Amino acid sequence: MEWNKSLSVGVPEFDKMLPAVLENVNAHVRMLSASRTAGDYKKHIDAIKSEFIELFTYQESLMVMQKYSQYYQHKHHHEVFLQTIDSIYDQITADYFGTTYAQVDNMITNWLMQHIFMYDKMWGKTVQTGEEPKK
Repeated sequence: MEWNKSLSVGVPEFDKMLPAVLENVNAHVRMLSASRTAGDYKKHIDAIKSEFIELFTYQESLMVMQKYSQYYQHKHHHEVFLQTIDSIYDQITADYFGTTYAQVDNMITNWLMQHIFMYDKMWGKTVQTGEEPKK
């Protein structure tokens, strides 16, 4: 998934970080396709997870500082995504990589599109307007 302005959530600090994270994740997804051993594949899955942990940790810290009312729901969505990455990692054995790099790329892209447009932009609107999301 490549960065473009439609992915901006309206929180400047976060919007500055997201393009670099996406670039790093994309690089690791590409490296998955060249992986020939389970160890290499696991290394890149770990790196992808680490990128998201860093992004989510930063985002969640901003939300706590801003007293964002949907923080726990948002955090839960992050946790479910990380569990999905863990399940991909757990599938990898010496002779079976489990999920292909194309499936990993599709899963990340689909999740990010849904998450950004359903969760992150709601947070951005709250930050910009001061109005809490309707429940």
